[in-house]
Amino acid sequence: MTQIIIITVAALLIFFGAGYRKEQLDKKAYEEKLKKDYGKVNTRRLSSEDLKNIKGYTNYHIHDEMIDDITWNDLDMNLIYSKMNYCKSSAGDEYLYYILRNPKTANYNWSDSENKINHLKEDSAYRNKLSVCLHDIGRSKNYSIYSYIDKLEEAKRTSAFMTIAGVLMYIPAIAICFFNLIIGISLIFVLAIYNIATYFKQKRIIEPYIVCFEYVFRILKNCDSITQVIKTGSDILNEEMTDLVSISDSFRSFKRFSSLVIGDLGNSPVGVILDYIKMLTHFDLIKFNTMLDQVKLHSKDIDKIITIIGKIDCYISIGEYRTSLSQYSIPKLNDSFTGIKINDGYHPLLDNPVSNSIYTDKCVLLTGSNASGKSTFLKMVAVNALLSQTIHTSCSKEYEAPYFSIYSSLSLKDSIITGESYYMVEIKTLKRIMDASDNKKHVLGFVDEVLRGTNTTERIAASSAILRNLSEKGVLVFAATHDLELTSILDDIYDNYHFEEEMKHDDVTFPYKLSAGKATSRNAIKLLDILGYDKNIIKKANEIVKSMEERR
Repeated sequence: MTQIIIITVAALLIFFGAGYRKEQLDKKAYEEKLKKDYGKVNTRRLSSEDLKNIKGYTNYHIHDEMIDDITWNDLDMNLIYSKMNYCKSSAGDEYLYYILRNPKTANYNWSDSENKINHLKEDSAYRNKLSVCLHDIGRSKNYSIYSYIDKLEEAKRTSAFMTIAGVLMYIPAIAICFFNLIIGISLIFVLAIYNIATYFKQKRIIEPYIVCFEYVFRILKNCDSITQVIKTGSDILNEEMTDLVSISDSFRSFKRFSSLVIGDLGNSPVGVILDYIKMLTHFDLIKFNTMLDQVKLHSKDIDKIITIIGKIDCYISIGEYRTSLSQYSIPKLNDSFTGIKINDGYHPLLDNPVSNSIYTDKCVLLTGSNASGKSTFLKMVAVNALLSQTIHTSCSKEYEAPYFSIYSSLSLKDSIITGESYYMVEIKTLKRIMDASDNKKHVLGFVDEVLRGTNTTERIAASSAILRNLSEKGVLVFAATHDLELTSILDDIYDNYHFEEEMKHDDVTFPYKLSAGKATSRNAIKLLDILGYDKNIIKKANEIVKSMEERR
C-alpha cells in the first residue's frame, strides 16, 4: 500500500513538473514573438461569431452617442476593427469595439490616455510584461461574459448534500482498505462510478456559469501579475493598479481554492489529471455555490475590472496600430474650430493608398467619372473623423476639426425582409441625418449618389432641396453625385470638387487625386468602347448624349 502511494505521488510530481516546464517554455516563446512581431500588419481575421461575441461589452453599455449600424457598416468598420485589433484578451477585444462605437462628442481631455499609449508604445520591456499577463488572461471561447452577467440572477445553487455525502463516503472506503484491501478497493470503485455519473448530470446544468467563472478567475488570477508588473515599472498605470488591487481583494472568497476547480490547464497532463479528480470528488460542483454567491454580489466589480483590463489592453493595441501605419497624426479636436482640415489623408484599409487633402468650412459636392475615387474619398474623410474621436489617431499628416456626430448614407440596399424599395431605404437614412441636426451641435454627413433610387427629374429636384436643407441646418455634408446639374444649383452653399480619369492608348487610368471644381469629363461610354462593345452601340450612345446636351 505504501509503495502504491509513493508511486502515485511521484507520478503526480512528474506530471505537475512537466506541466510547469511547458508553461514556462510557452511563455518564453510568446515573449520572443511579441518582440519580433510588434507593429507588423495585423493578419487576424474575425468570423461573424467572433464579431457577435465582441459586441457584449458594448451592448451592456449602450449610449446615445453610439455610431449607428448604418454608418458602421457603410464605413467597413468591422474590417478596420479587425486590422487594428492587437489586443491579447477578450476584455481588450470588447473594449476596443466599444471605443470605436462611441466617439467622443464634446471637448474631451485626451492627455491621460495619450500619456499611457505613448509610454507603453516606447517602453517595450514594460509593454511586453503586461502583454504576457493579458495573453494569460486570454480569450473566452465562443461567448462574451456579458451574455451571462444578466442571467446570473436566474442561476440556482446546486444541492450540496448528496454531492458532499458521495465524496465523504471515500473516507470509510479508504479506511476499510487497511483491513480488507479487496473490499475497500471495490467500495472505492463503486463510489467512483456513482460520483462520475452524478457529476456529469449536475455539470450540464451549471456548465455555462462555470465557463463564465473560469474567465473571471483568469482575470483575477492575472490581476496580481499585472499589479506586480506595474509596481516594478513606471507609475503611469498606478490608478489602474490601485483599482485592480481593491477589486481583487473583494474576491478573496471566490479565488480561494478556485485554481483547483477551474484552473485553465487545457489538455496538459496536469489538466487531464485534474479533470479526473473533479469527476471523482466534485470539487468544482461544491465550490460553485460560493462562486455564484460572490459573482452575484460583485457583478458591478466584474464589469469594472473588465473595463480596467480592457483599457490597458487597448492602450497597448492603439500604440501598436500606430506603429503599423505608414503615417499617422494626433488629431487637433476643438469645438471652436470651423469646418474640417485633412492634410495627406488616406484610407487605412488600402495597401497602397493615394493620399488627399482638403480644408473646408462649407459642404462639399463631389463629381467625377465611375471608379475615379469619389466613394473612397468620402470613406477616407469619415473614417479619419471617427478614428480621431475614438482612438485619437488620424491616418493623415494632419487632421483638425470639431467633435462631430457622424452619419452616412453610402452603401444602401433594398430590404427583402421589410419589403422596402431602395428609394424608401434611402430617404429614411437621409431623414435620420436631418433629424440628428435638430439636437446635435456638429453633424458630419456623408451621402453617395443622392436619391439614386428614383427618376432623373425628381432625383435632381429632391436632391438639391435635401442637400440645401442639410446645409442650412448646419450639417457639414460630403456628397458624391453623377448629376452635374447639382453643381450649379448648389454652388452658392457647396464647394465643388472632382476626380477625373486619364485616357492613354485606349486605356483608362485613375490618379485618384482630388481637384477643385466640377467634373468636365465622362468615361462610361468610353469604357464600353475599351471593353469591345459594338461600334454601333458606341456611336448611337454618343449621338444621344450630344442631343441631350443640346436640349439641356
